[in-house]
This record gives sequence, C-alpha cells and structure tokens, in this order.
Amino acid sequence: MGSSPSISAFFLAYNDGGTIASMVVNTVLTIGSVTDDFEVIVVDDGSSDYTPEILDESARRYPGVVRVVHHEKNKGHGGALRTGFSASTKDLIYYTDGDAHAV
Repeated sequence: MGSSPSISAFFLAYNDGGTIASMVVNTVLTIGSVTDDFEVIVVDDGSSDYTPEILDESARRYPGVVRVVHHEKNKGHGGALRTGFSASTKDLIYYTDGDAHAV
C-alpha cells in the first residue's frame, strides 16, 4: 500500500468559543489516526467572544499541528474561506464551519 496523503483541515470560526476546542481536539485525534502528515488550521473571522483565546490555547497545546489565523475584522464566509485555502499546505483539504453542526 502507498503512503498516506497529507491533509489540511480547516475550520471557519466566528464566536464559536463554546464548540471550537472540542472540534480541534477531535480533528487532531481523527486525522492523526489516518496520517502523520497533517495540519489543523482555524480561521478566526473577527470573533468578539472568547474564541481567539480558546484557539490560541489549542495552538499552544498542539504546536506544529494547529495553526490559527486571526482576522482583525470579520471578512465574511467567502473571505474566511479564501484565507483557509491560502493557509493550507497539504495534498488534501477538508473544511467546515466551527460551530459543530453537521453540514
């Protein structure tokens, strides 16, 4: 069997402080069980709650795996998507919103 593909997973977060930490942890554990070559990126799209602090703590907890991109001002869904795709560096890309609702 060939080598596993590398994976970028990114989330769009806007005032998702109550759900984003568990999404990050679950994603790290799930993708980590599939491949060693992955990254988890969260685009904080100008949140006004405690989302930025939660995300910065997640990045400290998983150095080299979790990255956070902070928008100073909300750029909207399209702007956050562009940021997430631009920040992704791996072969495959997975993305979703950070509110923990199934799409």
